[in-house]
Amino acid sequence: MKTWSVLYLLIWVAFVQILMGVIPALYFLVTYGVHPIIGVVVLVLAFLAYRQVRSTACPDRIKRITKTTFILAVLQGALGVLLYVFLYTSLANGLVVETIDFLHVVNALAIITQASSSATAFDMWEEKEFAPAQPPQQGP
Repeated sequence: MKTWSVLYLLIWVAFVQILMGVIPALYFLVTYGVHPIIGVVVLVLAFLAYRQVRSTACPDRIKRITKTTFILAVLQGALGVLLYVFLYTSLANGLVVETIDFLHVVNALAIITQASSSATAFDMWEEKEFAPAQPPQQGP
């Protein structure tokens, strides 16, 4: 799979996952286990994107962004597991669950933001759309 396609697929899969969590009509998909499966897909795509981008000659900034996206995906998985355990075992009170849920949502938004940034930057680099910096013009 081409690097740019992994990056853009990551964006769309993350988008679908966010929709599943914020649209009440889609809560049944979360309840029946599709949300965790898509979460694993996000994690795998973030890892593939990081690995593929790392092996190119693209600018280091893009590599750092994809690395951060992968780290956020790992954190997202950990938050999801904690949330699942606390929700279904009643080990924590409502404030703890709400805090983890809030962090889970914020982290999901960070993942899609970082993935969008790296996909756009990588695409521009690959298409050679970056213009070299022009030195400032000196007056007469």
